[in-house]
Amino acid sequence: MKKLIILSCVVFAMLSCRNKDAKKADAHEVKSEVPQQTSTALDLGCYVFNDGKNKVSLEITESGAEVKGNLSYAFAEKDKNTGTFIGQLKDGVLVANYTFQSEGLESVRQVAFQVQKDTLMEGYGDMNADGTTFKDVNSLTFSSDMPLVKTDCDEQKNACLYKDGKVYSTLEQNCLTLASFKTKLNPLKDGARVEGNPTYIIFSADNSKAEIFLPDSDKGIVLEKSSEGNWDSKQYKLFAWKGLVLQEKGIAIYGG
Repeated sequence: MKKLIILSCVVFAMLSCRNKDAKKADAHEVKSEVPQQTSTALDLGCYVFNDGKNKVSLEITESGAEVKGNLSYAFAEKDKNTGTFIGQLKDGVLVANYTFQSEGLESVRQVAFQVQKDTLMEGYGDMNADGTTFKDVNSLTFSSDMPLVKTDCDEQKNACLYKDGKVYSTLEQNCLTLASFKTKLNPLKDGARVEGNPTYIIFSADNSKAEIFLPDSDKGIVLEKSSEGNWDSKQYKLFAWKGLVLQEKGIAIYGG
């Protein structure tokens, strides 16, 4: 009888241990199935650093599985870089391929920005041999020397006023002074020059776009190249003829 009782206790203990092990295993399996949390998407908008001499402007136009936007660098005594980027946000760091124009040439390089609330810190690190991609995106140093602070895009654009001799350029993503323009057209009436304020023009580095700045307008109008020497929008047409001529609904209004 005693032997039977002892044997029963041993069997019960073994079954209890197995049940505990099974519960632990189940708990472990459930835990491993919990998906890892991913970083939230970046808010659409503008992030700017500007100390009066150097300016970095980043605008996020799409945010999701891919983050897309515009990016420009304007450093003192250096050529300006203007272009677009496409990348992904992971663990609070945006890594993207930046396609830009500089001195009339198109280039691509990798950029990285760490998200800190409403501020972006640019990342720096060793690059590969041709200087286009980081050797290790997990070993970047994020500098606080030029923090890009979230700024209202309209506020930034509205700060460029024609009455102050400035306009906002969509192509350049920046305020431009009217005095800096190299190309301007004089007002026309019936094909002849008349008195009045000029229209200013800039072109993209590859000449695929032209941006016109009409008198008393704080922002430019972008025209797309339709053929050699022609740029169009729904209302305006710019074409090369004894210089340049700007038409509005088929009527020549500026030339030079």
